[in-house]
Amino acid sequence: MVNASTYPVVALMTDFGTGEADIGVMKGVIAGITPDVQIVDLTHDIPPQRVASGAWVLGASYRYFPANTVFVCVVDPGVGSSRGAIALYAGEWFFVGPDNGLFSYILAEQQAHAAVLLSNPAYHLRHVSATFHGRDIFSPVGAHLAREGSAIMGDLGTAIDPTNLKRLATGQPAWHDSTIDAHIIHVDNFGNLITSIPLTMLPDLFDLPQVRASFPVQAKTIDERRRFFADGAEDGRPFIYGDSSGYIAIAVRNGNAAQTVGAAYGDAITFVISSK
Repeated sequence: MVNASTYPVVALMTDFGTGEADIGVMKGVIAGITPDVQIVDLTHDIPPQRVASGAWVLGASYRYFPANTVFVCVVDPGVGSSRGAIALYAGEWFFVGPDNGLFSYILAEQQAHAAVLLSNPAYHLRHVSATFHGRDIFSPVGAHLAREGSAIMGDLGTAIDPTNLKRLATGQPAWHDSTIDAHIIHVDNFGNLITSIPLTMLPDLFDLPQVRASFPVQAKTIDERRRFFADGAEDGRPFIYGDSSGYIAIAVRNGNAAQTVGAAYGDAITFVISSK
């Protein structure tokens, strides 16, 4: 793992989109505190207020960043309410954002070394609005963490037990004899349907005699498997594949699986497995 101590990295993830100045303002705040910081845009296209999607995207991405990267994450429909504003030190990374379940996958996968309620105004902007904590709290805290690391965790505010942080019910897939009940947890820009089934749950996906995916609401069934997108004919038919995120997914070569199947985020999907 590359160490980010020489050139600190802050990664931003929001549901802001790119049509307004909010993201640029956050970057300006961060650069004003830590001028040598590298700011990376993880994504700003999380569906508005969809915390579960933000949690999944972050969970699929964070491990590819250098140690000590600070993730400033703002998918925050509860901004201004009683929800906590927190910093989390877990694994080799730092995470700053609302305590609303956004860090559920991180907490499930990494050892949490420390968590802090961001109650010390010395690390905030002088004037904190009720509606833009991304600018006024999360960005300055992220910048200070990028510059000084774990040494200042205790100064940011009140220590809290990481086991008490909010976690989403992520709807884990469930085996039932020869079937797996799951759901769609992400639809990417190409219309690929990412299921909640990790590839580790079905490591022999391409060796089994038959795997059939059924969408009960849409009454659609898919039984073709491909190891990569160009494997097979360009026939507009959806197929099962292993996504780079580490999950089983449905795609259409040079097409849009979500439109072809008529499926969307949250929809149910059942895999029927045959070993004979």
